[in-house]
Amino acid sequence: MNKWKIAFLGLVLLLVLAIVYVGSLLTGTSESYTLTDRPDPAEGGQLFVETSKQDFEKLANKYILEAVRDQPIPLQLVVEDKIALTSELTVFSLTIPVQMYFDPVVLEDGNIQLVQNQVDIGQLSIPPEEILKLLRSSIDLPNWMIVSPADESVFIDLGGLPIDGDLDIRAQEIDLENDEIILSVTVPTDQ
Repeated sequence: MNKWKIAFLGLVLLLVLAIVYVGSLLTGTSESYTLTDRPDPAEGGQLFVETSKQDFEKLANKYILEAVRDQPIPLQLVVEDKIALTSELTVFSLTIPVQMYFDPVVLEDGNIQLVQNQVDIGQLSIPPEEILKLLRSSIDLPNWMIVSPADESVFIDLGGLPIDGDLDIRAQEIDLENDEIILSVTVPTDQ
């Protein structure tokens, strides 16, 4: 492909993304979001599960895949030194990879807040808030994954995961640097 065609495709891509960006500014809201208060777990036996980044990634992707199975845009979670959500945008048969990087924060109620710190979308520079607006409007996310563009965050409501039984799962610690993720699981006792 000659350099003029590449330049033209780049210009068209920038124009389309600019239109999407302006459209999201006009139609998208950026309200801040916080999870509703989560009640304390029911009385029962509690156990702690320590897992690795790799196993946590597999488990998270299992739930994400089940939730977005019929969506036209792929979504995958990658856990390394940061937590990344990867997806792609297709513009005029040109597929552009999108990677959003987050720092995980364990909230007091055991849910997880993913605070965005970097976005890679080809070689374009788009504000993180706008990428999160685009993600929220493009994919029908599961109810346990809440995108909050104003906070540049994604909240993971572990209480909303579709888990059989009355198990209560809460994050206790996420230390990606030391490959240590600890979850508490409470199994209620029958009264």
